[in-house]
Amino acid sequence: MVCVGIKADSFSQLLEEERKIQEQIESLQQQLAINEERRQAALDALLRQKVLELLDFKEADFKQPADVDKVSEKLRQLLTTKKAGTNSTGDSNGYVIRENRNKNRNQDNNLLRLNAPKKLEKNHAVHVSEKTKEALYENIPTDDINRARNSLTVGIQKAYKLTSANLEFDTERNVFVVNDNKTRLGFTQPRTQKIPTLKIDGRQRPTKASMWIVKANLPKLSNKEAIKTDPIGFVEGFTRGHLIARSLFDDRIFKTKNAKRTNLTPQTKWSNGVLQAEIEKEVLEAVKQRDNVRYQVEPLYHSGSEVIPRCYHIQARSRDGKFMLNVVVPNVEPGYKINYVTGTMTPAD
Repeated sequence: MVCVGIKADSFSQLLEEERKIQEQIESLQQQLAINEERRQAALDALLRQKVLELLDFKEADFKQPADVDKVSEKLRQLLTTKKAGTNSTGDSNGYVIRENRNKNRNQDNNLLRLNAPKKLEKNHAVHVSEKTKEALYENIPTDDINRARNSLTVGIQKAYKLTSANLEFDTERNVFVVNDNKTRLGFTQPRTQKIPTLKIDGRQRPTKASMWIVKANLPKLSNKEAIKTDPIGFVEGFTRGHLIARSLFDDRIFKTKNAKRTNLTPQTKWSNGVLQAEIEKEVLEAVKQRDNVRYQVEPLYHSGSEVIPRCYHIQARSRDGKFMLNVVVPNVEPGYKINYVTGTMTPAD
C-alpha cells in the first residue's frame, strides 16, 4: 500500500501564504474605504464651496449650527424672487408673458369683449351663485397666477403640437393666446348642426369636442337642470365642466349618461365659471351676430395617467372669417394645488 502526503513544513508554508494574501486583501479594502471617504469629503467640500459662492457666503459666516439657517433663508428669498420674476418676459415653458390689455381682441368692435375676472383672496372660499353659477374672485395672488401660467407644460406643448405656436399669456384674462388669436379651423360642414362631434381615448377621457353652431339651433330657454352625470375622474371640489357649453346647444338631446359624459370633464370653479364662461359669452355673441361659427374645445392632458385636464384649447371662427378665437384656458383653482391623476386638491402653502 502506497501513501501520498504533504510534509508538515510544506503545509505550514501554504497556510502562511494564505494568511499573507488575506492580509493584503484586507489592506486593499481598507485603502479603498479610505479613498472613498476622501473622495466624498472632497466632493462635499467642493459642493459646499459652490453653494456658498452662489449664495454670496463665506466660510467665516458659519461659526455655529444656528448659522446654517442663513442658507435656508437665502434659498427661500431666491425661490420667491424666481416665482415673482421668471415670467416677466418669458419662461422655460416656451411662451411669452406680456401685460397686454388691448391686443388679442376680435376684429369686430360690436362683439362682446372679455373683461378682467374679479379675483379672490388666497385660500378664500369660492362663492358661487345658484342663479348664475358665476364664481366671484378677488385679489388672486401671484403664486396662483403663476400656477395658471405653468399649467401649459412643455410636455403638453409637445404632445399637442404647440411648440411652434406663438404663445402669449394674457394677464388681463388669465388665458393663453395662441398665434395672435388666429385659427386654422376648417369649414367642413358637420353631419348635424344640433349635436357636437365628440371624441374619447382608450381610457374614456374626452379628447375633443367640435360643433358648427348656428343661431337657429341655439337653446330657446336656458337649461337649468342640475348636472347629474359625473365625468371620468370626477371628485368633489370640481365642477362638471362642459366642453361645448349648454348655452351653445341643448344637451338634452343626449339620451344616455355615457353620451353626456363624453362632453364633460372635471373642471375647477375658476376655470369653468370665470375663464371659460367669458370665452363662451364671446362665442355666443358671435353666433348671434354672424350666425355660423365653428367651435372646438380640446382638453389637454400632461400624461396618459392624468384623468383631469391641465388646460383646454378653445378655437372658434365664423364662416365669414371676421370672428376668430384661439386660446388655452388653464384648469387651476386659486389657493389650491391639484393632483391631476387623483383629483386631490390641497391648500397651497
